[in-house]
Amino acid sequence: MARVILAELTITPALAGITGVELLKEELKLSARQRQKVIRTRGFKVNGRAAHSHTKLKVGQVVQVSLPAEEQVKVEPKPLPLDIIYEDDHLLVVSKPAGTIVHHIKPNQKQPSLVEGAAYYFQEQGMVITPRPVHRLDRGASGVVVFAKTAEIQAALTKAWSGITKIYWVKVHGRLDRMGEITEPIKGKPARTKYLPLEIGEDTTTLKVQIFTGRTHQIRIHLAGIGHPVVGDYRYGNSTSRRERLALHCWQITLTHPVTNVSLQLTAPLL
Repeated sequence: MARVILAELTITPALAGITGVELLKEELKLSARQRQKVIRTRGFKVNGRAAHSHTKLKVGQVVQVSLPAEEQVKVEPKPLPLDIIYEDDHLLVVSKPAGTIVHHIKPNQKQPSLVEGAAYYFQEQGMVITPRPVHRLDRGASGVVVFAKTAEIQAALTKAWSGITKIYWVKVHGRLDRMGEITEPIKGKPARTKYLPLEIGEDTTTLKVQIFTGRTHQIRIHLAGIGHPVVGDYRYGNSTSRRERLALHCWQITLTHPVTNVSLQLTAPLL
């Protein structure tokens, strides 16, 4: 049975000790549905042998993640207006509004996800395509989201993701009057965030933030850790209401197109 390789990598000291499922979720950014399909079809291999998803990985091991070529990530199309930034035969890039989830983690959620909206868009265009998000944004965040139109393109971008430039606009509590870099590990894993003040107010500061790793809630955790939580962050900050918008926006992603090798600068205006 032919398979599509989503990723192949050698475990570095920085990744040693994490489990297979953590690798699939945190490093490769696969959705819950994709992770389930990889494991169910024995597509998680360590040194060429199928491995359990809770296996702890060791330095030097070679991990391969794949899916059967005919395996599709089934998505129910649901109407959802899309703000399209860029589209070609391989990619669909949209600007996600705050409050919309990229893809559902729990079943039977009523609010349409961005993935379901993209599936509906493809259906309306007469295209049989499964939208495959290359990365995620928190529900409360807004900005650029990149979809691959095939598993091969998704795998190529996932492999290159750590080297892709990701810039955010973030408003935090308090006054930050100088640029800085945060390298505090998150859940024992290396994490790196740089920030530059753009506008300093009485009680808040607007920052330009670049992340060099992709840990879950990285920006929110790092900025809260230095005493400047993101405005509207009820989880790591001092917001007491979930109705207040999370002031975190993925403004620009710059990547090399996996097919044409052209540099794409994908920008979502801050609304």
